[in-house]
Amino acid sequence: MTSYNKREYFRLSLQIPLSAELKIIGINEVSVETKYAQIVVVDISAGGLRIHAKLDLPLHIDLLLEFKFSLFDKQMKILGTITRKSMYSPELYEYGIRFSLDDHTHSLLIGKLNLLHIRLKQTKVVSSCSFCSEEELVKFYSNP
Repeated sequence: MTSYNKREYFRLSLQIPLSAELKIIGINEVSVETKYAQIVVVDISAGGLRIHAKLDLPLHIDLLLEFKFSLFDKQMKILGTITRKSMYSPELYEYGIRFSLDDHTHSLLIGKLNLLHIRLKQTKVVSSCSFCSEEELVKFYSNP
């Protein structure tokens, strides 16, 4: 029996996560501004992200999120919405995110991800991207 993968884009699993930030910029189509919160990106595609966060975000409210991270010295600011949520560990959540991208940002992201895929075949970390340091990972995944 073959399993069906409903993903539209190739998903790049990261051995070392990207250090990133998120903030809420909209709730139920009303603009809001929150502070950035630290997250880690464990996999990424041109269609979305899988992240770990200490924030307990509601799943059934229409949240528009902004994600900020660096790929090849380019600061990426990408909008997305939560598609799924699960508990990763006590006080740490895993979220599936679907991007909301314009054509230009989508094309730029595809190019950066293709380059990242090629570079990660040679090394675990690319210096011009916002990969987490070992210290950041220990701090992020340790209980507060």
